[in-house]
Amino acid sequence: MKVPKTPDWVSTLSLNQAVQSILGDGDHILTVIPSVHLIQFRNCTVLLPIRVKIQSPDFTVKKLSFVLKAPHGSDFQARLMSQLKLFLREQQVYHNVLPKLEELYREVGKEITFGPRAFKLDHSIGVQYILLEDLKTRGYRNVVRQEGFNEECLKQVLKKLAQLHAASVVYVEKHGAFSNLLTKGVYTKGNRSVLRELNDPDIFLSQLRRWRMGDHFHKRFVEKEQDLVDRLLELHVPDPKQFNVLNHCDCWVNNVMFKFDDISQVEETALLDFQVVKYGSPAIDLYYTILSSAEKDIKLNQFDELVQYYFYHLLDNLKVLNCQVTLPQLKDIRDSLSRNGLAAYVVVTRALPIAMMNQFEDEVNERYASKMKCAMFTNRKYIQAMKEILPWMEERFLLN
Repeated sequence: MKVPKTPDWVSTLSLNQAVQSILGDGDHILTVIPSVHLIQFRNCTVLLPIRVKIQSPDFTVKKLSFVLKAPHGSDFQARLMSQLKLFLREQQVYHNVLPKLEELYREVGKEITFGPRAFKLDHSIGVQYILLEDLKTRGYRNVVRQEGFNEECLKQVLKKLAQLHAASVVYVEKHGAFSNLLTKGVYTKGNRSVLRELNDPDIFLSQLRRWRMGDHFHKRFVEKEQDLVDRLLELHVPDPKQFNVLNHCDCWVNNVMFKFDDISQVEETALLDFQVVKYGSPAIDLYYTILSSAEKDIKLNQFDELVQYYFYHLLDNLKVLNCQVTLPQLKDIRDSLSRNGLAAYVVVTRALPIAMMNQFEDEVNERYASKMKCAMFTNRKYIQAMKEILPWMEERFLLN
């Protein structure tokens, strides 16, 4: 597979502001070293590790590490990123929203963080970007994607989501609604055409017919897929009469990092990639996280217990933050899960096959992308999982 060209802006990076925000004035940058050999080309983005060597006034030398995330890809991918406003949304979350949510906790004496710190470069590099601290240098790491979250890791993720959701409720209470960019997310009428391109079901449906139990679901799914995007646009309009939160909307195994102690217990949890956050029912995050990334033995068998665990921490954090609105009940969360079965369907037909792929490389050209989409739905592990998931969803009336 041909490796994309390293972006021209790599040689123009200046990080004085970022360094000063961490160390303060008086420190002198000796070198800024973009680790081009470690660059990662994702589907629509590039991730570039940056090492900075600094000399303090006492002549001691320190090192800082950052990760720069910027757009990258074909013309279609560039149009996709621009139209969906992915970087604009993520910039708003990292620089404006998360600091305010974390401040709500500090006001009640709790130190809660949601992800890596974000910084700004000294000069424009001609493209939108996100500059983040490198969590790996602080001991954070991902778990193995194919294995997913074990019970302990999953509970820590749900606990972090509960903290995020609770803070977002209090934020709205104190500061008013989030911006339209976050309230509506990517699911707007103006994005209908590109959403249809992204949700093309042909490969999934053609493979579904080949599964042993596929015929049972195929006709229903063909009908469902015909107006899927329009249904999603309806689903993602927040109902003011229901309990709503700011959802991460992409909280799967690759977008969470953990810091473990000496006996492999989770000490800290950090969320990554806030490009598609939106305001709405917490059912969106619950389905996405559990169905896409929980270990196979707990995904369905412990689903209700995991929802209850999330609800316990949601309620606890709402009380800690002195929330003044009517507190939700567990029944409210369960009812929302029942109403939002379409969200579960999208997760298991779009996100789950990616999470379960034996080999995962980012799409850097259309031919490779097409090849990978076929591999997603012929993966034996995915087919076996769906033989259990689809009857489970049917039993819960989530496919209606």
